[in-house]
Amino acid sequence: MKTVSNLRGFAIVFLLVSLNSGCDKGAENTLGIGGATKDLSIGRMKVSIMPEYDDPSVLAIYDGRFEEVSSYPIKTSFLIPKGSVISDACSLSHEGQHFCQLYKTVNKGNYDEVSLILPYPNFYLSFHTPQLDVKTEKKAIDYQIKANHPIRAMEIDIQQPLRSTAFNILPPETAAVSQKEGSISVIKGFNHFIYRLESIAINHENTFKINYIKSDPNPSVDIKYTSMKESQAKETPYETQRNIKTMIYVLFGTGTFGIVVLVAWYFRSWKKRRGKQP
Repeated sequence: MKTVSNLRGFAIVFLLVSLNSGCDKGAENTLGIGGATKDLSIGRMKVSIMPEYDDPSVLAIYDGRFEEVSSYPIKTSFLIPKGSVISDACSLSHEGQHFCQLYKTVNKGNYDEVSLILPYPNFYLSFHTPQLDVKTEKKAIDYQIKANHPIRAMEIDIQQPLRSTAFNILPPETAAVSQKEGSISVIKGFNHFIYRLESIAINHENTFKINYIKSDPNPSVDIKYTSMKESQAKETPYETQRNIKTMIYVLFGTGTFGIVVLVAWYFRSWKKRRGKQP
């Protein structure tokens, strides 16, 4: 009896988790609707690249606004590094409120294509790339940005990890330096290096080569956004998300069979209980 109740509870919780996209739901859409993406272009876009910020990977944030189109919602997609774990895929209202959206991820070679519906022209996408090898002191990151829409202007903000040295960036030839020297963040004390790209064509790829030396394996801040002073646990929350993502792929791959088995087992148990009742 208890086992059956537990399984029923698990099935309900799993269904709710599968349907939940986390964040405000007021402007949520399904992926089956939305306008055409053929003529969409992005007016402004900011790409924040933060190696080893709160996880032994690269935290990236794509934040921007599409040029005005005739109607919303619109269906769009972004290309991100293959194997990344998405934290937020949102549309921002005119008041700046985040509305997280359902999204679909499809592998496109070196990239994952993230498709979603935007009820507003502003977008916000944050994710963590696959983990870096923190055992190696000399880090080399080739961060590639591939445009899935024409982009009028893009700002690239690259943040130097705390406790790192010999930090060097080799930008694309067309990238202009917005600040000759790294600016200091007042809140966290990070060095920021800012570049600007203009008139990026669709499918054009820009690579930023980042190199630095960092001897300790800990990220710059812990999950509560405070400076790291002690060693983290071996498995970070984002590593847990990566493991859950893999498990979900497996579950959905065998989902139909599993659901049939679970339902059949439940009804068999229910009939046996009914048969034992006087």
